[in-house]
Amino acid sequence: MKKLIEKLGAFFIALAMILAVFPTQVQAAATAETWFEAGKSAEKGKDYRFVEDSSSHVVSEIQVMTATGLGFVSYLMTGGVTVDGVSYGTAEVGDATIKLMNDIDLAGKQWVGIGGIAIYSGTTQATYTATFPGSSPQTSDYFYAPSTGSNIVDFKGNFNGNDKIISNLTIQRTYSGDKDGTDDWGISNLSGYNASKNVGGYFLGENYFMLNNDGEFKNVTFRDINVQIIDKFVSTNLIPMESYLTDYYRGSATGFGLIMENHGTVSNVSADGNVTILSSMPFYYGLTAINRGTISNAAMNINVDLLLASDSGHRYAGLQSTPSVKLNDGVMRRYALISGIAGITGEPIPDQSKLGGMTTSSIKNSSVRGAYNLYYADVDTSGYPIYEGLKEFKDAQQLFKLDLLNDTHGYSGSLKGLLTNYELSLVSAISGSGYNSITVDSTTYNIQVGADESYTGAAGSLRGKDLSGLANPLETMSVNYTAEPGSMAKLFSTPAEPVVAKTETFTSSIGGVVASAWTRFSDGAATNSIEIPIYLTTAGDISYKVELNWGDMEFVYDRGSYDAGKGETLPSAGNELGWNGNDNTNNLINVINKSNASVNAKLNLQLDKNYSGAFYKEAGADKTDSNEKDYAGKASYAAGTYLALSSAGGGSDSQNFYLVMGGVPNGNLSNAQIGSITVTVTSQTASTDSTKLTAYLSDDTSTAYMVESDVEVGDVKLIANKTITVADNMTMTLFGELNANGNTITVSNANTSGKLTLHPEFRVIGSAGTVLDSTKMLISGAETLKANGLVWKDSTGNAIADLSTTGLQGDNVKLVYLGSVADYLKATGLSEVYPINSSETMTAGELNEANVLQLNNGAVLTIEGTFTGSGTLQLNAGSNGSVIYNGNTYHGAADTVMIIE
Repeated sequence: MKKLIEKLGAFFIALAMILAVFPTQVQAAATAETWFEAGKSAEKGKDYRFVEDSSSHVVSEIQVMTATGLGFVSYLMTGGVTVDGVSYGTAEVGDATIKLMNDIDLAGKQWVGIGGIAIYSGTTQATYTATFPGSSPQTSDYFYAPSTGSNIVDFKGNFNGNDKIISNLTIQRTYSGDKDGTDDWGISNLSGYNASKNVGGYFLGENYFMLNNDGEFKNVTFRDINVQIIDKFVSTNLIPMESYLTDYYRGSATGFGLIMENHGTVSNVSADGNVTILSSMPFYYGLTAINRGTISNAAMNINVDLLLASDSGHRYAGLQSTPSVKLNDGVMRRYALISGIAGITGEPIPDQSKLGGMTTSSIKNSSVRGAYNLYYADVDTSGYPIYEGLKEFKDAQQLFKLDLLNDTHGYSGSLKGLLTNYELSLVSAISGSGYNSITVDSTTYNIQVGADESYTGAAGSLRGKDLSGLANPLETMSVNYTAEPGSMAKLFSTPAEPVVAKTETFTSSIGGVVASAWTRFSDGAATNSIEIPIYLTTAGDISYKVELNWGDMEFVYDRGSYDAGKGETLPSAGNELGWNGNDNTNNLINVINKSNASVNAKLNLQLDKNYSGAFYKEAGADKTDSNEKDYAGKASYAAGTYLALSSAGGGSDSQNFYLVMGGVPNGNLSNAQIGSITVTVTSQTASTDSTKLTAYLSDDTSTAYMVESDVEVGDVKLIANKTITVADNMTMTLFGELNANGNTITVSNANTSGKLTLHPEFRVIGSAGTVLDSTKMLISGAETLKANGLVWKDSTGNAIADLSTTGLQGDNVKLVYLGSVADYLKATGLSEVYPINSSETMTAGELNEANVLQLNNGAVLTIEGTFTGSGTLQLNAGSNGSVIYNGNTYHGAADTVMIIE
């Protein structure tokens, strides 16, 4: 016989989750609306509240309810703001606690930080500067010298986030130094707010959430920070800082930090988002530019892009971190353009004294994550992008390397000079540098850095920095730092992919466990749960190898020859009457899985219409004086159903199948092909829903089950009655062997749109009774079902003669099993006609009733032995098949009932 094998390749399912969070961008200009401006119209009691002394109006707490209310706090710090006829200045609010009462969403407007404000000619510029205790700025007080202002609040109070979230903090600035232009102005010089055109300055004053922390800053989460700073200042704009400081030229040192200076304590603060700075001297400080106090339990997850342009100016004392403010003293500098938590921890100049009497600065129990990319910005003064085009501009630039810089002047304080001569660091994982007595411990980092291969490749390293956490301190400094296990920095010569924060927050005013009482922050849904996906990456290849072995599949059908002398029909020598070849060898198909993964195998059988066949999973038993085997009671296999084979060495990785033939040949044949077996091997496994349903049918519960996807059910033994509802347009397929065990499966759909499919080889064994009760299901496959003893009945209990699909779409269609042929013939009180759709052999027993057989599909019932009892056996009119009994063959006739005697 021809052997046919169909192989299907491996089927792989790949799941991909793309998560991207991009905060809303707001176009900024000199006239852009800010939360500062919105705060001027804030309503007391709605946007904010004061907890204050009724007589002195000293405010102990400023409670913030809305984004407008937080903008009001920024406006309040300008000093002299009148509320209900009371003017609030340093005496009234300088020591207050700012407390968030709700989550705050700052989307839609620019943020102008909490600090002092510079005023020019009565017009508010969006320029915030440090406060200072004296009448004029002193470089020893702050790390850069601020502008002056007559009413600025000297704020030394607290900020309590109250475990709330500030989302979409948006800061977008473009600097050119020209106050009369359309760009932001910035800080112009050290001693005043000289607004002359083309006067350089350090554009630090606007780029922060809060300028100065002298008390506590705690318990707040910043989510989806969006900072974009474009600084157009280059060497042609530079002038000396002061006439006597001829070697210090005012240039563009543009930076961002959430808090520009910390003189107190910062704790329980986390932040995620994106920062992009285009400048000839860009800096990202992280949580704070200078940490002169303590930081604990900070979690930073910021993705930073620095675009470094040529022609930079000096950085002067504001960014100085050596014992002298001079650049030509020969002392090595330790800087970092990107710092995870602090630009500098300790003193910016070692002989400065800290505010508040602190003697030790520290960073503890904190973490840093992020993707940091450094680019060379190939621009001139006319080539700067706008905010919407900043990403496209960035993507078109080369990753940074020193040779690309083209500073046209020889200032040693230029970016190129600092990188060449003073070891300015590109990246510091935790703090850019440390001075005097500082401690950093229990603080981890996991960062990715993208720069040119000269910095990141096998032959290079980040210049001036080994990425161990801190920039190298000077030998004279007292630094206590040990790198935490698990900290790592990955270097790439291509842009590093952003690290996405994985966090969720739930809020509730009443608590409890009811989902509707909670609000999920990310989407505002009323729920207290979140689904967290699990990802897997595998290494190595899955290889599939399946070995098939099969017998000759050469069968003999011996009709026998009549021996007149003996008065009986005798087979040819060595044969049995009927089918020969069912010997566990000739009819064997063996499937062996030699893969390193599980596979599935199934067999399909195609036979000419005169023949039938059945598969068994167990070898037949020996017969007396015969090579043929007896498969009665052996485990059967339903053709067309997948069986799983585990990977090699993992258990049952081999399966035998045995084909047992039936039917009666017409004519004389000599080794003629009468059909074929198709073996299909695949790596596709049964669906999870199919597995769950099979498990449900096999357990001893009696609960209902909802089928909401296409499912298949294989071999099952019912332990209890089962109820199943099939969803609209979903299909439940039954194949394999169902041991009803006296129980019933009830399957229904409310709209006559659920589907029930019966595989042609679906079989039922076990006790007689109703095995399937179907309500409003679209049933297919009933007309091709070859299982014996199955009768369809309508809602009135009458047998359904027409087994077409249309005839089985009414309400309450039942499938009744009459039991095995032998059980049916010896049962009493049965009136149903017993259908036989495939050939079968049985042993005669007692016959008590007038039993009627309906043979279909050319099936042959062979009865061995002799019946006893007073009943009769009939072959129904219209039968297409035959019964062999007591040496006689009874063929079905269209209009005649045959009595089998």
